[in-house]
Amino acid sequence: MLKTTLVIFLFISIQLQAQETASFLFNKGFNYIMVDKSTSIKYFTQSLAKDPDFSLAYYYRGLANYKIGNYQLAIADFDKALISDENMIKCFVYKGFAHQQLNQSTQALHSFESYMQSKPIPTSSDHLVVAKAKAVTGDIQGALSHYKQAIGEVPSEENLYRLFLATYDAKDYAKALDLINQVIQLNPSFYGYYIHKGKVDLMIKKFDDALHNFDLSIGLNPEVADNYFLRGNTLDTLGKFDEALINYSTAIKLNPTDGTYYSKRGNTKMTLGNKEGACLDWTVAGKLGYYADFDKIKTVCEQTTVYSK
Repeated sequence: MLKTTLVIFLFISIQLQAQETASFLFNKGFNYIMVDKSTSIKYFTQSLAKDPDFSLAYYYRGLANYKIGNYQLAIADFDKALISDENMIKCFVYKGFAHQQLNQSTQALHSFESYMQSKPIPTSSDHLVVAKAKAVTGDIQGALSHYKQAIGEVPSEENLYRLFLATYDAKDYAKALDLINQVIQLNPSFYGYYIHKGKVDLMIKKFDDALHNFDLSIGLNPEVADNYFLRGNTLDTLGKFDEALINYSTAIKLNPTDGTYYSKRGNTKMTLGNKEGACLDWTVAGKLGYYADFDKIKTVCEQTTVYSK
């Protein structure tokens, strides 16, 4: 009886060992990747112990590591996957995302560019990924080039908007104005686009147009503090200080934690001769971490409590 039991046990053990091939363990890891990434990583690691050249196991272990925030480990896995199989070019994309999470913008861009160079026909989405990465590194012209290629394939609202942002950052305000007008034509009901258009108007000194666009934005969403703040800035520039003061106060009512609002309102109060009110606003701005006008407390205000960092 004992001998029979031993034979059965050995037979089962041999069968189990035979089952635990690299592919079998990979499949177990793959089945766990959506519900328990740590367990999936364990099985992928066991699979790689049996087959160190298993490129898919490296790739999916890299994905699992990426999803749980192990970005350096993810990058290492994607590199090993590419060594095992140079055709796994999707690894470059996730490497780029992992580098972005680590604030390694240059390495991220290099990874995305490697992907683009390896892909026969890049898509609109591919161009957008590279455009964003180039914008982060400060290569605005490079970003514009890729945004334009994305636009040429799919002139969508999102693509036009991203191209507008890159163009605005490049200080090409005439082109930016044309682009934001195209965006508004596609979606005239989103308040944020009118804020952007108003900001462009300010840069090209079309102050009445800026006010008009901020009014349109307020009409679509009257609860956005920045609308009133930008409106206040514009009125300040036009010398309409009483109206500017009203708009700054509305911005503060909607968002009482932005020191910029208090500081600018303080400047306007000072212009109107309200020194005490100005000093109070500058003090609050400093307490909220905005120090651009904080030196005025020392040079202008008397008997005002000075808050330092």
